[in-house]
Amino acid sequence: MEELPDDIKKLNERIKNFQQQTKAEVTPKKSQMRVALEGMFRLATEFVSPVLIGLCIGFLADDMFATKPIFMLVFAIFGCAAGVLNLYKAAQQMDEDFNKE
Repeated sequence: MEELPDDIKKLNERIKNFQQQTKAEVTPKKSQMRVALEGMFRLATEFVSPVLIGLCIGFLADDMFATKPIFMLVFAIFGCAAGVLNLYKAAQQMDEDFNKE
């Protein structure tokens, strides 16, 4: 095989150096405010979603069985319990992610 010209060798070295520099700068750091807001929105969503689902199921069950407040209250309590469990799991996951960095 032919040997590469010097200018091609230099170009290959520059490309390799550039690739190594960009690998070191893979992801920019997020600001602390953005991380805090992401965490707050995640925790709020983790709690509110099961409560709303429980209320909807309770409303539909009350409508189906003609027992107005009973099933809505029961499923709202179950939704709150599921929301607290989701908060606990999400907080643990966020703590693990924070400790990795």
